Amino acid sequence: MLNFKDLDFTTEKFRQLCSAVADNYTSITIEQYLSAGNDLPERFVLMRHDVDGKAKPSLRTALIEKEFGIHATYYFRAKRNIYVPEIIQRIEGMGHEIGYHYETLSDSNGDYEKAIKMFEEEVHRFRNICALKTISMHGASLSKYDNRDLWKVYDFKDFGIIGEAYLSLGENLNYFTDTGRGWNSKNNLRDFIPGRKQKFFAETTDDLIKLIKSGEMDNLYITLHPDRWTSTTFRWVLFWVQDLAFNSAKKALRMMRK
Repeated sequence: MLNFKDLDFTTEKFRQLCSAVADNYTSITIEQYLSAGNDLPERFVLMRHDVDGKAKPSLRTALIEKEFGIHATYYFRAKRNIYVPEIIQRIEGMGHEIGYHYETLSDSNGDYEKAIKMFEEEVHRFRNICALKTISMHGASLSKYDNRDLWKVYDFKDFGIIGEAYLSLGENLNYFTDTGRGWNSKNNLRDFIPGRKQKFFAETTDDLIKLIKSGEMDNLYITLHPDRWTSTTFRWVLFWVQDLAFNSAKKALRMMRK
């Protein structure tokens, strides 16, 4: 029988992660990192959330981070039940940064002209309700199009965007993502920083917490998906099954693309 206290990717485990982060690092947003130049804290953490599913779980993680004095960055997709102005504005009001989780190249099936028009429209949509300075591509793993490729043709700076969460950040950052329900990236197709070489490794959240407490790293860049961090056994099992199915599909796609 499942003992909820022993499970990974729970709200309580997220609270433990936040506690370790707050005790060992200064938290800054993606916008602050990109604007700081060489004037960065000696030891810092970037906490980033990609809001892929419903918006509500992001409110829960944002409140926990506020409790620990952590300033994070939340990237919202421009989709129904995700683009929820009252939740977005409430999270921004806590001191977190709001960004746009764009996917217009995959949505337009590779039509670059259509994709950039959609991008401009959605940027304006976000700026109607919040400050918007940075963006992050949505992986859209089941699509053959990588949304970052949009910037091989266009320049996001033309839209008042100062940076992209993968393309604009330094290769020296120690990057960890919960994509695929693990920190080892074995079920990860696109969630990586181009050119970065991994120096530190973690399998579970407990492993990551131990690494944080060890003091071995001067910086951390942690990407999370709020939906994955659940507060009930039922929802934990639901998302475990969902991740299992999605990871199987990604493995099949990886074989096909090779």
